[in-house]
Amino acid sequence: VRAMLTLLVALACEAKPETAEPRGSGDSGEHAASGLPDTAPLAEVEVLVVGSGAGGLGAAWAAREAGASVLLVERDDRPGGASNNAANYWAVGTPEQAAAGITDSAEAALAEWASFTEGDPTSPSVSDFVHGSAGVLAWLESLGMAVRLGDNIPQDTGSVPRVHLVQGPSGPAPVEVATLLADVILYQTTATGLILDGPRVAGMWVTDANGAEAWVHARATVLATGGFARNDALVEAAIPALAAQPAWYEAYPGMDGNGLTMARATAATFQNLDHLGLYSHGVEDAEVGQPEVMVIAGLESTLIVDALGLRVEDERLFGSVSMGRRYLTEGPFYAVFDHDLWEATRIQGRGYNYESAPDEIEVSAPEYAAKHGAAESEDAEGLGVLLGIDGEGLAATLARYNEDAAAGADTAFGKPAPWFAALETAPFHALPLVLGRAKSAGGLATDA
Repeated sequence: VRAMLTLLVALACEAKPETAEPRGSGDSGEHAASGLPDTAPLAEVEVLVVGSGAGGLGAAWAAREAGASVLLVERDDRPGGASNNAANYWAVGTPEQAAAGITDSAEAALAEWASFTEGDPTSPSVSDFVHGSAGVLAWLESLGMAVRLGDNIPQDTGSVPRVHLVQGPSGPAPVEVATLLADVILYQTTATGLILDGPRVAGMWVTDANGAEAWVHARATVLATGGFARNDALVEAAIPALAAQPAWYEAYPGMDGNGLTMARATAATFQNLDHLGLYSHGVEDAEVGQPEVMVIAGLESTLIVDALGLRVEDERLFGSVSMGRRYLTEGPFYAVFDHDLWEATRIQGRGYNYESAPDEIEVSAPEYAAKHGAAESEDAEGLGVLLGIDGEGLAATLARYNEDAAAGADTAFGKPAPWFAALETAPFHALPLVLGRAKSAGGLATDA
């Protein structure tokens, strides 16, 4: 259970020495393709873990609990990586659900799994994750995390509330777990390439903050650094249609695919590389500009249309990856606000973009427009013209939307109150939504 914080990849695999690249992509150093280095290792451990996100921390904890000697290397100066941006945890059959009067179970979640994930509920990995989710949450609580059940039902988490908010005394859960593993973590230490001893992975080349290179001898190496949402070559090879789209990033900067690059030195195969989390709920970052993304809070209360000015879905669904996929064939999409909603809307930047200006991480919609610009018109048809879309179609769509809102029923998609409310106060405003590359759920092929 403790190792199930995310998918882990243990590399004790057979390799092809003639294709090995011990220092990783882009390094011109010359090391033997097979055989241990002549120099003494920096450390000798039973388990070497690369990356201190949820997967790496889970692997290090589980290995140490099993009695193994462990070393974890992290290239950043802090733990967590992209996991620090994930304060929510999906779990079923939890005490928090029971306290809220919610009846839920692994069986209930698996019965509807395909409807809200488009995934395979018969997969052993899916079954293990769902059945073990409450146990992982209980483990986090045992380490001092505060857990509470979210009160909303996102469109991509199932029919009942299953998202739990997790926070430690000092910050996100990865920070708390890393504190308990402080004696086995080396920060500002970058893994640069696998070391092969004959046909087997025997450790890793690493470089410290001063550029000094060394190697770690390990019985097993866990690569928990496989995110590649910012690697355009990998992303566009996985989903060729993305090559025709501008690159927008909603991913942690460290998600550059370096783990996959290093793994190519072995005979490891890959799976699910096209399982990318694409989102169409954001706009161009007003501070940083392209390719960074800011996310619109409360997007579900807007009216979202396509280039013909037509609604394509319940706006609540735009927080899910399914609408990101649909953007490729049905986009671009545009979010429309009336003046009252515009004044109340907040637009949030990604935390990793604002280390030098943390106060700019969230702005009001008018502040965003002052920094970046936004379409504004006294009527919907004029707004469409400014956006470069069908203004007449937008005007007709807004009229139908407001008529339904006045009658209290969304006849097109069933969006309920309070998200379904008339947009009537001029001037009207609109922002083009961009297609953000946020997550990558594929990587090395593993079995259960």
